[in-house]
Amino acid sequence: MASIDRKIQRAAAVKQIKKTRAENNRVTKEKVAAARATRENEEPLSPDVQARLAEIVARVVSLHRKSTGQIFELGECLAEAKSVQPEKRFGRWLKDNCGYSVRSAWNFIFVHERLAGHRERLEKHAVATTALFELAKGEPDQIETVLDLYDEGKSLKPSEIKALIGDKKDEAEELTDLRQLGGKAGLQKMAAAKLKSSTAEFHRLIAAVLVGLEEAVARHESGKRIVMNALAADVEINARHASDLFKDVVAPLVPVGRMPKANLQHEQFGLKTGWGAVQHSLYRLGGVGSWPVRDEMEKWVIEVAHPALRFAVHGEPYVVRAAAATSPVLDVAKTDSDVTKNEQIAAEKEVKTDETTPAISDAELDATLNNIMVASKVPAAASMFR
Repeated sequence: MASIDRKIQRAAAVKQIKKTRAENNRVTKEKVAAARATRENEEPLSPDVQARLAEIVARVVSLHRKSTGQIFELGECLAEAKSVQPEKRFGRWLKDNCGYSVRSAWNFIFVHERLAGHRERLEKHAVATTALFELAKGEPDQIETVLDLYDEGKSLKPSEIKALIGDKKDEAEELTDLRQLGGKAGLQKMAAAKLKSSTAEFHRLIAAVLVGLEEAVARHESGKRIVMNALAADVEINARHASDLFKDVVAPLVPVGRMPKANLQHEQFGLKTGWGAVQHSLYRLGGVGSWPVRDEMEKWVIEVAHPALRFAVHGEPYVVRAAAATSPVLDVAKTDSDVTKNEQIAAEKEVKTDETTPAISDAELDATLNNIMVASKVPAAASMFR
């Protein structure tokens, strides 16, 4: 028994010694790191570096960020200031000399580093500070898409650029094959990844659709008619894809009434709700062939589609208009595959109209019958005398 107790005591002592050594090593490392950081921060800079930093401070103070070019210059100055001094000293230098936080400084530096190749185009369109910050977060193809919209004369708000850019994918997520993760946890991660990517793409698409609608509404407010062909070219494809994503992400699948064995269909939210108006607007904008006549379509764009898309993109309240809710519109197809149903409904209505028997007055009917009777009696009488 004594030997067993001694072994237990020995093991406990060894464990305590290892714990003490680990704690001592941790404290030593922290002290060394703190001393190194102090030396880096307190180490005097060379006269040349100090002189250059003084010039940078003077230049930064003179920049008022009133133009796109000044924003690029500010980013260039801050990037140089960061490169000529220890990294951990940069934050204190910013606070003492410029009044910027490290995060704000990095935003300007990103504009300089990531958008330098597009500076001339951005200065041409006088893009503001916040919009540049959002644009600098994008990938090269996304940046080019936004610049193309600027070149077309579009006016984009920072929130619209943010929606067009979307969220960047996490590198760790890209390296993980979620299809290989089993169980409930794996299913939830796949669903979450799909929701994230689909939502980002949906917001990018509806932001692009809203840009087209804003142009159309601005034309109407200036006293001109909306050019339907131009509107269709701007919004149809993006609206169609956004409609598909909306159904995939938001609209639940419900049974078809009185058809329990039929495939499930996506629920229609109705025009009396904001997202119901978005659902209806995207579906209708995505099918140019089913658009009604110009006057009705123009009124619908202004009263329904434009407010609905502003609700979806900017979160503005959607107010249901009584006239818009009760105005006659073509039926919206309820099944995913029935894309051309509106056209078929219109064609059937035209055929039924052509086949309808025209109204005839009683006088016209009596006169027609008398003529028929007279014409039939003459040949009969002539045959009796032969």
